[in-house]
Amino acid sequence: MSIPVTSLIKFLFIFLGILLLIFILALLTPKIATKVDKIAAKLFKSKSEKYDDGPYKVKSIYDLPEQEKNNDTGEMENGEK
Repeated sequence: MSIPVTSLIKFLFIFLGILLLIFILALLTPKIATKVDKIAAKLFKSKSEKYDDGPYKVKSIYDLPEQEKNNDTGEMENGEK
Protein backbone atom coordinates (compact mmCIF):
# COMPACT_ATOMS: atom_id res chain seq x y z
CA MET A 1 0.00 0.00 0.00
CA SER A 2 2.27 2.70 -1.30
CA ILE A 3 1.21 6.33 -1.44
CA PRO A 4 2.56 8.21 -4.46
CA VAL A 5 5.02 11.01 -3.78
CA THR A 6 2.96 13.48 -5.83
CA SER A 7 -0.02 12.95 -3.50
CA LEU A 8 2.17 13.63 -0.47
CA ILE A 9 3.57 16.81 -2.04
CA LYS A 10 0.06 17.94 -2.97
CA PHE A 11 -1.14 17.32 0.60
CA LEU A 12 1.89 19.19 1.98
CA PHE A 13 1.20 22.27 -0.16
CA ILE A 14 -2.50 22.28 0.75
CA PHE A 15 -1.61 22.01 4.43
CA LEU A 16 0.97 24.81 4.21
CA GLY A 17 -1.52 26.96 2.28
CA ILE A 18 -4.10 26.60 5.03
CA LEU A 19 -1.51 27.50 7.67
CA LEU A 20 -0.40 30.52 5.61
CA LEU A 21 -4.01 31.67 5.30
CA ILE A 22 -4.48 31.44 9.08
CA PHE A 23 -1.22 33.37 9.62
CA ILE A 24 -2.26 36.16 7.25
CA LEU A 25 -5.70 36.43 8.87
CA ALA A 26 -4.05 36.64 12.29
CA LEU A 27 -1.89 39.53 11.08
CA LEU A 28 -4.73 41.42 9.40
CA THR A 29 -7.38 41.03 12.11
CA PRO A 30 -6.16 43.92 14.34
CA LYS A 31 -5.95 46.28 11.37
CA ILE A 32 -9.44 45.36 10.22
CA ALA A 33 -10.74 45.76 13.77
CA THR A 34 -9.37 49.31 14.06
CA LYS A 35 -11.07 50.29 10.80
CA VAL A 36 -14.36 48.77 11.95
CA ASP A 37 -14.06 50.61 15.29
CA LYS A 38 -13.55 53.93 13.52
CA ILE A 39 -16.58 53.35 11.30
CA ALA A 40 -18.71 52.25 14.26
CA ALA A 41 -17.63 55.30 16.28
CA LYS A 42 -18.76 57.60 13.48
CA LEU A 43 -22.10 55.82 13.09
CA PHE A 44 -23.00 55.60 16.77
CA LYS A 45 -21.61 58.96 17.89
CA SER A 46 -24.79 60.88 17.15
CA LYS A 47 -27.01 58.16 18.60
CA SER A 48 -25.12 57.99 21.92
CA GLU A 49 -26.00 61.59 22.78
CA LYS A 50 -29.68 60.68 23.10
CA TYR A 51 -29.23 58.67 26.30
CA ASP A 52 -26.85 58.36 29.21
CA ASP A 53 -25.11 55.02 29.68
CA GLY A 54 -25.33 55.23 33.47
CA PRO A 55 -25.41 51.78 35.06
CA TYR A 56 -25.37 50.06 31.67
CA LYS A 57 -21.86 51.24 30.87
CA VAL A 58 -19.36 48.44 30.23
CA LYS A 59 -16.62 48.38 32.84
CA SER A 60 -13.53 46.34 33.46
CA ILE A 61 -13.39 43.93 36.38
CA TYR A 62 -10.59 46.11 37.78
CA ASP A 63 -12.65 49.34 37.82
CA LEU A 64 -13.70 50.46 41.27
CA PRO A 65 -17.42 50.97 41.80
CA GLU A 66 -18.61 54.55 42.01
CA GLN A 67 -19.65 55.53 45.52
CA GLU A 68 -22.76 57.65 45.79
CA LYS A 69 -22.70 60.51 48.31
CA ASN A 70 -25.57 62.17 50.06
CA ASN A 71 -25.88 65.79 48.85
CA ASP A 72 -26.73 67.23 52.29
CA THR A 73 -23.87 66.04 54.49
CA GLY A 74 -21.33 64.61 52.06
CA GLU A 75 -21.61 61.25 53.75
CA MET A 76 -22.14 57.99 51.99
CA GLU A 77 -25.48 56.27 52.09
CA ASN A 78 -24.40 53.80 54.78
CA GLY A 79 -23.23 56.59 57.12
CA GLU A 80 -19.47 56.38 56.54
CA LYS A 81 -17.39 59.25 55.30
